[in-house]
Amino acid sequence: MAIEIPGFEMAPAPTEALYEKENGQFDKGTTLGETVTLGSPEEKPTLGEGNKVSEANFPTNAVDEWPAPKRIHTFYIVKYRSYEDPSIKVKIEQADKEIQRRNLTKFQITETLREKRSERADLIAQLKALGVENRNFNIVLDEKKKDMEPLHEALGKLRHANTGGRGSGLCSSEEELNLLIQSLNYRIQHESIPLTEEKQLMRDIKQLEGTREKVIANAAMKAEVQKSVGEKEAIQDRVKLIGAGLDEVRKDQQVVKAKIKVLKEELEAMDAEIKSLQDELSNVIQKKDKAYETIQELRRKRDEGVQFLSLHSSLQH
Repeated sequence: MAIEIPGFEMAPAPTEALYEKENGQFDKGTTLGETVTLGSPEEKPTLGEGNKVSEANFPTNAVDEWPAPKRIHTFYIVKYRSYEDPSIKVKIEQADKEIQRRNLTKFQITETLREKRSERADLIAQLKALGVENRNFNIVLDEKKKDMEPLHEALGKLRHANTGGRGSGLCSSEEELNLLIQSLNYRIQHESIPLTEEKQLMRDIKQLEGTREKVIANAAMKAEVQKSVGEKEAIQDRVKLIGAGLDEVRKDQQVVKAKIKVLKEELEAMDAEIKSLQDELSNVIQKKDKAYETIQELRRKRDEGVQFLSLHSSLQH
């Protein structure tokens, strides 16, 4: 059953086929179910003559002389307008372009992030190598400082032995002590001095004699120090040599520390840039997801509109 839909076009109704008679006139063709009579009504065969029909009256080509009525096949083509809201179509196209643009931006940011992370890995590798070098410098410095400690102690002992404890009133040697006592006795014996001064000189001589044991002990310690660590000049030369080595190591270490400082600053800037790119990437992904949700919603609305139009047209017919 064909249905008519407003705005749609119906297929034309079937037409009756006309056939040409022998006299040149046209007649309507037979319809389905109608009996077709062979030959003319006047040429009815009589009994017994069925087998004696002349072959001249029998058609030589039944298809040509007795054509079957032409059948017309009817097709019903239903035309309907596809429902597509132009505004929704434009919005879908815009959302699709937005997704493509966000995908391109996402790809570019991802590639930039990959390059920045690679550069960051190189910076970290350089920092590790410089860190090892800096620690090696610290080990060398510690070893040289340990080598200098006994030398500084030896110089301190020599200094103490040479002064002989003069800050505490001790002579540097027993010989010096004897010479000092002799000079004081000479003044008492050969100079005209007041009695009070003479008594003071005698008290000084007695005090000096009381320091003799300490002076002798200091002299023995000085000899022992000089025997164990060498002369003062030799010790000082060794201290200067080690000190020069320390200065050279410190100088090289300062160069390494300067490089470490620069690399750390570059690493901090790189981390900040990577964080900014990650934030931008997250923002792009969110906007892309939102555009995808928008296009899904628009397609749903479009499909609902098509279904509504089809249902409405069916109800009218």
